[in-house]
Amino acid sequence: MGNHTVNRENSEIRAESRKILQGNWGLGVAIILVVSILGGIGGSSGSSFSTNGKFELEAIFAVGAMIFGLLSILYTILVSNVINYGFSISFLNMGREGKLSFEDLFIGFKDYGRVVGMVFIKNFFIFLWSLLLIIPGIIKTYAYSMSDYILKDNPTLDSLQAITKSKEMMRGWKAKLFLLDLSLIGWWFLCIFTCGIGFLWLGSYYKTNHIVFYLELIGEDKDISEEPAEDDYIIEAAQKEIEKLNKEQQENNDLL
Repeated sequence: MGNHTVNRENSEIRAESRKILQGNWGLGVAIILVVSILGGIGGSSGSSFSTNGKFELEAIFAVGAMIFGLLSILYTILVSNVINYGFSISFLNMGREGKLSFEDLFIGFKDYGRVVGMVFIKNFFIFLWSLLLIIPGIIKTYAYSMSDYILKDNPTLDSLQAITKSKEMMRGWKAKLFLLDLSLIGWWFLCIFTCGIGFLWLGSYYKTNHIVFYLELIGEDKDISEEPAEDDYIIEAAQKEIEKLNKEQQENNDLL
């Protein structure tokens, strides 16, 4: 497991996520809506062909479908993936600063080459592993799940190095993250009964869980016990006041 550990129980991670999301739920829903629109345009296109027996018309439909499919793939690689990366980073910054920023959604365009390369390679690797049946693909999805955050936190790493570092970081922790995601299964079913509307809120909850998990992995988790208590400030102020009085008394003694 290396130097990366997750000491919190999954219930504690979820509680921390809800705490971080206080005051951010509304903007989280808005961001997910934007990501769903801009990040989903490049999805697969279901094409229907004319069957009226005219070869020319069928050829036009076929060529049009091919062109649209190619443009969709290019849009996914060059735009959609970058926006989805920004979605991850906006929640990472919220985990650190306590506030969501809509501008962070487009932060990937400032580091365009590395982001496009990393997401493409990551998805390509997952696709290849998925060819060996679903389970290997799922395992690698969790192995590479920290790649976005690692790329953001390590500007000197290239795309492949970020993916490799994620794989190393998640060694021994993939099952725990999987169980964390699985613990939300009840919420997934509830969202289905809301005709999918509930996913706008669940998406924020799900992503924040991953952020808390990552911050703990790198030893950056927020622990209230590590912050100076109010009594510590009072004691420190009292000690300074006592030292000041002792110094004044010493000066008076010297004068006498």
